[in-house]
Amino acid sequence: MREALLTIGTLLLFGGGLMAIAATTPMGAGALITQAALVQMGWSIGIATVIAFIGAILILRNR
Repeated sequence: MREALLTIGTLLLFGGGLMAIAATTPMGAGALITQAALVQMGWSIGIATVIAFIGAILILRNR
């Protein structure tokens, strides 16, 4: 069971990081960013951060 939690934690940490990067891709592409798009990016980054922190907690608890 311990190895499974480490695997899930690693996947959550990696997935959360990738989600945060993907959420900000339009900014790096030079797209015209509206206020609505910024709000959506903020929510996406917030959700990705929570997912990554949950993964980090699982990793640290089971090392």
